Amino acid sequence: MARPQARLAAAWWPAVTAYGRAMSRSPLPSRRRSVRVRRLLWRGRYLLLAVSVLVATGVVLGELRPPEPVTTAVVVLARDVPAGSELAAGDLTLARLPPELAVAEAAGTPAEVLGRRLAVGLPAGFPLTERVLVGPSLVAGLPPGTALVPVRLADPAVAAALHAGDRVDLMSATADSAAGAGGAEVVAADAVVVSRSEATAGGLLGVDEAPLVFVAVPHAAVTAVVGASAWAPLRVVLTG
Repeated sequence: MARPQARLAAAWWPAVTAYGRAMSRSPLPSRRRSVRVRRLLWRGRYLLLAVSVLVATGVVLGELRPPEPVTTAVVVLARDVPAGSELAAGDLTLARLPPELAVAEAAGTPAEVLGRRLAVGLPAGFPLTERVLVGPSLVAGLPPGTALVPVRLADPAVAAALHAGDRVDLMSATADSAAGAGGAEVVAADAVVVSRSEATAGGLLGVDEAPLVFVAVPHAAVTAVVGASAWAPLRVVLTG
């Protein structure tokens, strides 16, 4: 009985041994996958190197790039606009300027100047400030029963010291004051200072001219004020 079993074992043993050797020589699936990945990496090593260099270059350039300059938004004209034109949306645009070039009083948003009128014609790119815009009408808000009269005062320093809302008496030298101790008469009492212009240089004989002072006077005094100021500059007495 032992001999047939021995012959059977001898017949199967070479096959089992050969199968085991074959199994030991064939790589496992995970091992085959890792080999394939290494081959792909090796073939694309130059591409990976190039990508790495580009990334490193971008990082270095980002560190070396100077910071964005500080700018200020300023409303400027988008085109040439003639004097007296009412500003529309198409006339305006925003420009970003360095702080040292931006005008301090320039408008920062189009809404601030939309619908306003230009006092003078300006070219495209000009920043818009209150100085180049027509302000509200001087006669708006005048006290009832008064009219606005521009006068030039005898003393430029006094004219420069006046402010809107000051109440003054307008006085004129009498005709015989040049011959002796002067006399003066009130040509308009309790006039209200509404506005004044700036003094201008280079007047007659090179003397600076006093600023114009706009005063609200009663209608009944308009003729007297205009006539007196045409003959000589007026003087004022502050009353309140």
